Amino acid sequence: MKNHKTSQLQAILTAVFVGAFLISNIIAGKQLQLPFGITMTGAVIIFPITYILSDLFSEVYGYRWSRITCYTAFAMNVVMAAVFMLTIATPAPGYWPNQEAFRTVLGNSPRILGASLLAFVVGDFVNDRIFRRMKAKYPDSHRGFGRRSIISSVAGAVTDSTIFIPVAFFGEMPLNVLVVMGITQVCLKLLYELLVLPLNKYITVKVAAHEAK
Repeated sequence: MKNHKTSQLQAILTAVFVGAFLISNIIAGKQLQLPFGITMTGAVIIFPITYILSDLFSEVYGYRWSRITCYTAFAMNVVMAAVFMLTIATPAPGYWPNQEAFRTVLGNSPRILGASLLAFVVGDFVNDRIFRRMKAKYPDSHRGFGRRSIISSVAGAVTDSTIFIPVAFFGEMPLNVLVVMGITQVCLKLLYELLVLPLNKYITVKVAAHEAK
């Protein structure tokens, strides 16, 4: 669908996309201990939403808008990181005891920030390109949406994890832990996608119908 004017719903969904990406980067520093000794980053809780919305953008608003949302999220994350660093560098009053805790939670290292941004941009690009190629077969219908949504999201998730985990944590965690983390992260994202696929397809069809009015 070609839109020359951004709709209210389009703007809201874009805000949700950017918000989900920013939140995922804030909580990425938290390590989650899962059963069977599996370790994950906290970002896995919300990050899959970005791939779901990316597919919706490509399906309803087109490839160009999906790329715009990606670059917008990237830019806002850079702004967020800069504000965090400036705030952390600002002296705290002597009666406030939480300066170091604040620094620990929000002061992600440049390494983790760089890994996160690089992984996101490349992973989302792979997701969008595969979705676009598959969508070209059914340009005027939603036929095959579930298949292209899953395949493109898995490709994006694999790319994201392959970049982020080694760049962010190599040398700080055992290699076997990194490998297990990467495989588990992709599997969890795939499970997430499969579970929400009916809802994702329903919302996408409804959004497309709304925008067609």
